[in-house]
Amino acid sequence: MAEDIQEVRDKIDRMHSRLDEASYYELLEVDSQLSDAELASQAANTFRQLAKEWHVDRYDIDALGGQEYRQKLQEIFSTINTAHQVLTDEEKRTEYDMELSGENTDVGAILTAENAFKKGSNMLSRGSYKGAHEQFRIAVENNPDDIEYQAYHIYTEYLLLPKDEEGIPESRSDAKEIYDKLDDCVDAKPENDSLLAYLGVVAMGLKRYREAQALFREALQYNPRNTTAQRQKRLLEMRKKREQNKGFFAKLIDKFTG
Repeated sequence: MAEDIQEVRDKIDRMHSRLDEASYYELLEVDSQLSDAELASQAANTFRQLAKEWHVDRYDIDALGGQEYRQKLQEIFSTINTAHQVLTDEEKRTEYDMELSGENTDVGAILTAENAFKKGSNMLSRGSYKGAHEQFRIAVENNPDDIEYQAYHIYTEYLLLPKDEEGIPESRSDAKEIYDKLDDCVDAKPENDSLLAYLGVVAMGLKRYREAQALFREALQYNPRNTTAQRQKRLLEMRKKREQNKGFFAKLIDKFTG
C-alpha cells in the first residue's frame, strides 16, 4: 500500500512540475494547427478526461500527506480548467498565442500604436515629415514588435536628414545606417511595396541608382499604384535622360572645338 501511495505522489509531482513548463496545448494534448472547431472539440474531450483524473475528490488526501498534495491537485485542476477555457474561446486563444510568441498583448497600447500610425501616414502623405516621424515613434513605443511601424519611423528619420541641392544627404554614414536598418525591415516583409519603395529612396540618396530603380520596379510589381515608386522611378528616368543629353552636347562641343 505504501508503494501505491508513493507512486501516486510521484505521479502528482510530475504533473505539477509540468505546469510551469508545458503550454496549454501540451497540457490538453491538442495540435495548435487544427481548425478552430476541431481544436475546441479536441480540447473539450481531453479536458473531460483530465478533469476526472485530477479532481481532488478522487484522492485520499490524508494518506498522501495532507495539505501539500491537496494544494498541488487543486493547482493542477485549476490550470487544466484554465487551459480548456482559453483554447475553446477563439479570442482568448488568440491572445494566448500572442503571449506564446512574445507579441504585445496590451490592447490599449496596440490601439494607441495603430492610431498614431494612421496619423503619421497621413502626415507623411502631406509632406509633414517631422510630425510623421513623431507619430511613428509613438507607434513603435506602443507596439515595438510591428516591423512596418519600425520601417516608417526609420524612413522618416532619413527624410529629416540635411541634404544638398540634389537631395543627397550631407552625412553619408547616417544615410548608410538608416539604409541597413530599413533593409532589415524589408527582409522581414519582402512583399511590402511601401517598404521597398522607401528603401529605394534611401538607395537614391546613397547614389545607388541601379539598385533604387530595381527596388521601385519590384514595388510596382506588388502594387502598380504605389505613388512613391511611380514618382521616384520617373525622377530616375529624367535623370538618366539629362545625363544622356549632357553626354551628347559634350561630344558635340568636343567635335566643333576639336
